[in-house]
Amino acid sequence: MPKDTFLRLKPEKKQRIIDATIKELSEHPFEHVNLANIIRDAGIARGSFYQYFEDKDDLYAYFSSYIGQKKSEILQDLFDLTKPMPFISRLKELFLRGFVFAKAYPDLVLAGYNMTQSSIFRDSPIYQQAYQQGITFFEMLIKVDQDQGIIREDLDPRLLAEMILFTMNHINNDFFIHPNRQMEDIEKQVDLAITILQKGIIDHV
Repeated sequence: MPKDTFLRLKPEKKQRIIDATIKELSEHPFEHVNLANIIRDAGIARGSFYQYFEDKDDLYAYFSSYIGQKKSEILQDLFDLTKPMPFISRLKELFLRGFVFAKAYPDLVLAGYNMTQSSIFRDSPIYQQAYQQGITFFEMLIKVDQDQGIIREDLDPRLLAEMILFTMNHINNDFFIHPNRQMEDIEKQVDLAITILQKGIIDHV
């Protein structure tokens, strides 16, 4: 994470570094990101960069947390477990607000998308920790609904959480492939995914 010298910077200078990082990550695959471009666009000396961050990976870790902070502005209440909400309802709202976030911060989300498409980044501790946290969060919500008799008790909550997170990521990726899709179309796809999750694929008699 960033050094104290970065944390003490004026907000405008911090934002220049963040904006330069967003620009570079949104224009290039993760493997081809050039730190020199970020330093140039941020208008800082190369030596100054290393006063702010240990290395490029340290910058990526900070950038990932920055995305998380921005997401929390839109999703925060959905992570408040003191407010009762069935898992399926919370899941659908997480889906839809994720797309609201993408519309509000297109460059930021594109940069994050480029990072997650890299096998190098997906194998990194930063990504693996975040992904496992997502699975654990879903698993916890599933267990709550199992205890209340809403979700079948015989289902493995960890496996179900992994399947759902994988599906969410697939739908999110489809959004980036077709960024001009209307929200109405996205809602239909989300509703279909939720319906399949709830009812399965067998035509019950």
